[in-house]
Amino acid sequence: MEIEGRTVVLTGATSGIGAAAARRLAAEAGHLIVQGPESEAEVGELLAELRSAGRASVDYVSADFTSFAEVRSAARRVLDLADGIDVLVNNAGVPGSRRRQLTADGHERTIQVNYLALTLWSELLIPGMSDGGRIVNVGSTTHRMTSLALDDLDLEHGYDPVRAYAQSKLAIVTYSAWLASRLPRDISVVAISPGVISTSLLHSMFGGGGAPVEHGGARIREAVLADVPSGTYIDDGEVIAASDDALDEHTQAGLADLTRRLTS
Repeated sequence: MEIEGRTVVLTGATSGIGAAAARRLAAEAGHLIVQGPESEAEVGELLAELRSAGRASVDYVSADFTSFAEVRSAARRVLDLADGIDVLVNNAGVPGSRRRQLTADGHERTIQVNYLALTLWSELLIPGMSDGGRIVNVGSTTHRMTSLALDDLDLEHGYDPVRAYAQSKLAIVTYSAWLASRLPRDISVVAISPGVISTSLLHSMFGGGGAPVEHGGARIREAVLADVPSGTYIDDGEVIAASDDALDEHTQAGLADLTRRLTS
């Protein structure tokens, strides 16, 4: 999938890896639509930078992914703005909170923001995607650290912030593998781990270290361009198999069914 002159939608674009990816994509895209939880006024400086980075027209859509109502409203706004979406990058994410928190929709905050909102957002936008479009879902190598609690996805029992984060990323990778063979019109999906990146999210959960955010932004761009089959998992630039749990068809089907019920 080419980026030059295309319409690109990027979530989680106002900080960290997302902002770094937005800067790269703004230099090449024809139309860049970025999402973040802040008001447009709060991210005015970033938007001005993106608008001066290249020839892309840049629109901002504010949406707090702790609210399914805001996800639905923002998706409608994107469809109004875009004359066909060529690239959808799902990057929005939060770390596991120190103590278990519930959203207004009644879900554990990490799983809703990182995964459930991603699936709802994607399902709403896929009908507006162009033939041969590309979806990039940003997962993490932490998806290998856990298994999916399909009987307790909201982690009412045994909550731990790292487990919550890892489970949300495993859900993303699993969903991506399930979705790959079900997308219409030659739309493809790729799940990635952008590497260990120095962000506030990493530091809040795992301490210091990590590569610059520009490294993560570059990995997102590479995933958009990669000539790989739908359903591919790319870990820091290397095409490898996702975890056995993510590739298990029974787990994929169970997660898909549960996700439909939780987001309906």
